[in-house]
Amino acid sequence: MWGLVRRLPLRALCFGLLCASTAIADAAEGFFTDRQPAAVRQVWPSVFAFVCEGRGVRYVATAFVVRRTPRGKKTDYEFVTAGHAVEDCKVPRRYLVEDFNQQRFEPDGITLAAPPLKLSDISVVYVDETYDIAVIRASAPAKATVGAPLAVNAQCNRALRRPVYTIGFPGVTQRSSLRKLREQKRWSGGEFVGLGRAEFRGAEEVYIASNVDSLPGSSGGPVIDEAGTLIGVVAKGAAAPENGFRYDVDPKKPADWQTFLVPCEAVLRIFQRSGIASARPEH
Repeated sequence: MWGLVRRLPLRALCFGLLCASTAIADAAEGFFTDRQPAAVRQVWPSVFAFVCEGRGVRYVATAFVVRRTPRGKKTDYEFVTAGHAVEDCKVPRRYLVEDFNQQRFEPDGITLAAPPLKLSDISVVYVDETYDIAVIRASAPAKATVGAPLAVNAQCNRALRRPVYTIGFPGVTQRSSLRKLREQKRWSGGEFVGLGRAEFRGAEEVYIASNVDSLPGSSGGPVIDEAGTLIGVVAKGAAAPENGFRYDVDPKKPADWQTFLVPCEAVLRIFQRSGIASARPEH
């Protein structure tokens, strides 16, 4: 799980890769807030930070809207986020926020920026331990502006060897070359490299292997194609004894850097198990 990841010198062997070529394109190191491709602009308002705070510690993961249900003066929203972020949060102070560390003023330098939307009343709908993602629910006033639920289908492979994008809250201070950047919502790009099998908590499952960049805090973030359709959910980075995720990569070789994603087909199955797929969401 990205919250516990550290990179270790392992053998340079792509474990169980099904569809990818052996030569993986180098992942460009970069997390951005501007220069957003059209698909990123479309999905940007739907991505929130899941924050767990208490006792001087703040843990951040990424969440995104998958369903909304109007209920009079309030609207219920279901979000997908990282399972370990929900399970590891043992303090009562947990919330969703659309961004943090935003600039105080609008681009004109005069107008004060509106405070980011914050949702505090959170309940857990379902946690999938196999893929380590969770469905949570939060409510907001009906007049609140929240991004539209992301479109999900079972056609992940249409994006194979094509550009994909992820949006989230990477812990940029955890990488020496990025430490001067502010912690806030960012996007990153890469490619859907192929499908691979990897082991987590003793269970071997199919994941999407991508060279899109990610860091702790990116867990639970959506990965979308050029049309803004969900391809997968950021699940794991480099394997280590602490996170129970097993595959072999050499972190010193950029061509072996991989982010493993929960495929869209698995996300749909998780929706069915959680019960949120049984009702038609209102868009």
